Amino acid sequence: MSSSGKDKAKGKANELAGKVTGNRTKQAKGKVQQGKGRVKDELKDEEEGAKRDAEGR
Repeated sequence: MSSSGKDKAKGKANELAGKVTGNRTKQAKGKVQQGKGRVKDELKDEEEGAKRDAEGR
């Protein structure tokens, strides 16, 4: 599993744990962690696109 996938999975687990226990802080941290995973995905996509453009594809 990629780093971004791990962030998203851990974030979802933390969000759900926060919902179940009523811990709004843990729930919010889970959402932030999921967002971090999505940003990593986007960054990787952009890097790959830039690399393809530089190669002239």
